[in-house]
Amino acid sequence: MLEQIIGFFGEPRLAVAAAAAVTGLAFGALAETSQLCLLGGMREAREGRSPSRLAAYVIAVLAGLAATQALIAAGTIDIKGSVYLSVATALPGVIIGGLLFGFGAALTRGCAGRLTVLAATGNLRALIVIAVMGFAAYAAMRGLLAPLRLPLETIARPAAPYPDLVTATGLANGARYGVALLALIGAAALYRYAGAFRTIASLAVGGLIAAGWAASSILGDDGLEKLQPWSAAYVAPLANSLQYVMTFTGAKIDFGIAFAAGVLGGAFLSSLIGGRFHLQSFETPRQTLRYIAGAVLMGFGGVLALGCTTGQGMSGISTLAPTSFVAIAAIAGGMWLGLLYDARKSTAGRGAAVLQPAE
Repeated sequence: MLEQIIGFFGEPRLAVAAAAAVTGLAFGALAETSQLCLLGGMREAREGRSPSRLAAYVIAVLAGLAATQALIAAGTIDIKGSVYLSVATALPGVIIGGLLFGFGAALTRGCAGRLTVLAATGNLRALIVIAVMGFAAYAAMRGLLAPLRLPLETIARPAAPYPDLVTATGLANGARYGVALLALIGAAALYRYAGAFRTIASLAVGGLIAAGWAASSILGDDGLEKLQPWSAAYVAPLANSLQYVMTFTGAKIDFGIAFAAGVLGGAFLSSLIGGRFHLQSFETPRQTLRYIAGAVLMGFGGVLALGCTTGQGMSGISTLAPTSFVAIAAIAGGMWLGLLYDARKSTAGRGAAVLQPAE
């Protein structure tokens, strides 16, 4: 069956891209209907409103962790070559990048994933933000901002990549089933806060994280060629998507580009069917500058942190990579600082033209 699927597309890369597009389509629809967003959940919880969105995000993380670790334990997938487990990452750089990304997300009132979904629902602010973020991310990876990034990545860089937590603690591979069970118990405990619909949607999102790993690791290995395993992410995929659009005839599609396109399509269809598609734009020049500044911080910080609330927070944590836990903690810390900044501006009476209703 595997050979037939790869044979139909002609090569593993195209088979992986097709699977990524389908995964992104479902991911975008679920994220749009459930309003999945760590920042939105943190903001609502801080304001004393329902913790439903925050709980839903954590459930998605735990579900992705459970499903992925179960597949690894069963020997179904091998994701040791993923960026989260194969790159020797300097923790100081990850922390700085996470803080920058989180603060930038607060300025734009949405993380990379949420803004990608909003862009597909007619939010022109979000569309411009993800375009600027993608531009800044590409500049940080290969352009003018790279000289600023590289020194931060060399601070206390380890000689070798950090192993996943199960391997690092010397536990047997079967212990991953125990990790999966504990994650599912934690997700079940949050049901009362997330509610039925968001719990189901988050469990499905977690399943899609594992599906992404399965698609990229299984379809991406035909015995002759082995592609790097990937799952849901936004920072690098959005940056590469911009390059792909501009150099289509000489570029090759990959998992991230196809996933991002799928998310846009899924969110668009979901918002259209649900009657939630409507055009929105900036209201003041000051607001525009705020969002552009936040987008640049997200692009640069996301590259330095090796991901966002989806890439590091869901896909990275599902691998049990130690740096992913550090990264998502730093991102959440940056978001919290951004929320405090907004609250201070609002209290001082100077934020009326800047702050917008929660996305």
